[in-house]
Amino acid sequence: MSHQLERTSPCRVKITANLGPEQATERREHVTALYLRRAHIDGFRRGKAPRPLVERRFAKEIAEDVQEELMNLAWREVREGGALRPAGPLEVREAAFQPDGSFEIQGELDVYPEVTIGSIDSFKAPEFDVEPSGEEVEAQLGELRERQASWEPVEGEQVGEGLLVEAEVFGEFPDGGGEPFHEERSLFRIGGGEVHPEIEAATLGHRVGDEVRTEKLLGPEAGAERDGKRIAYRLVIKALRHKRLPQIDDAFASSLGVSGGVAALKEQIRLRVRGSKMRQRRDAWRGALIRHLAGEQAIELPERVVQEETREEMVRFVRALAESGVNVERAEFDWTKLEADVRTRVEGRLRGELVLDTTAETLGIAVADDEIDREVERQARGLGLPFAELKGNLAKKDGLEKIRAILRREKVVEEALRRAGVMEAGTVKATPAGEG
Repeated sequence: MSHQLERTSPCRVKITANLGPEQATERREHVTALYLRRAHIDGFRRGKAPRPLVERRFAKEIAEDVQEELMNLAWREVREGGALRPAGPLEVREAAFQPDGSFEIQGELDVYPEVTIGSIDSFKAPEFDVEPSGEEVEAQLGELRERQASWEPVEGEQVGEGLLVEAEVFGEFPDGGGEPFHEERSLFRIGGGEVHPEIEAATLGHRVGDEVRTEKLLGPEAGAERDGKRIAYRLVIKALRHKRLPQIDDAFASSLGVSGGVAALKEQIRLRVRGSKMRQRRDAWRGALIRHLAGEQAIELPERVVQEETREEMVRFVRALAESGVNVERAEFDWTKLEADVRTRVEGRLRGELVLDTTAETLGIAVADDEIDREVERQARGLGLPFAELKGNLAKKDGLEKIRAILRREKVVEEALRRAGVMEAGTVKATPAGEG
């Protein structure tokens, strides 16, 4: 088969492929043989009908199947040629047999652009201190203390700064734009920014048992249908609580399962912070490597891929919100800005993948099947699944090849850091903190 490629833009290619008469004839014979074996025609046992009769009866179906097989064959050979990185399916514009018996296909497809990379040997990893400061350890200790705090009921006090308010909330849209709603038990801390300022202001100075009313005027962030509409709130204050923080002593350390007192707890925190900073350093080095390899070139991306990846991330975000109990329909997000931020992250990740993939090809870095198996085993242990079950599920969704791609990119990072003299090559995992 011969084919010609014409890049009409960095991310779009026109393909003309021609399969010779021999290939076309071979495919036609293959398809016809299938029909001869399977055809059921009155008066003949299955597979015993004469060839001329089968070819006449199923002429249209045979021709369509032959064309489909030839198009798939041409597309497979183009992909395996290695000259392209397809970013979408082949869009066939024209496919037809030629007078000489050959079969010609013309089509277009989205592709990832060609990327030029810099020298990996000239990469220098930026300085990154991973040793935790005393202030960082104390800050983490303070967060632990906050998480262990208890909220104790208070009697006779007015709603004030720092108190936790438990209220029954009723809401409606007097101007339309939404259905009435009711939350039997809503908790919010005064001064914590957990509810609208109008609600905090309305409850200040009130006591348990009081009923308060307030309104909020919605803005453009609520969407076109609700922009300028009011939400009328009615709250019944059910209880007030104040926070009691535990003392930081040996008993506090013991309550967290740490023997050795406060000193041992601080050392455990220091090691945890250091581990976190080492992961941050890895991410910083990875990002610096990508920027070094890419240089100043502007890397265009296939728009369809960017849109699909952005949509998938938005869906995952909304699903996570819903699973955490957030009422997505009433959540006042600036969805336009959120989608723009997600798109920016997607573009950064895709550009990083392109740069690392190109570098892997240049260096001849590959991932063996046994390396993929080890990674699947690691993931299976983490998920509590049998290895064979997880591998089978991944194979059905092209997951094994995705793991191969991620492992290969991380091998590039390992190799760059090894050459830069800042890290020995080690075991990489297919769960990096970020791709961009």
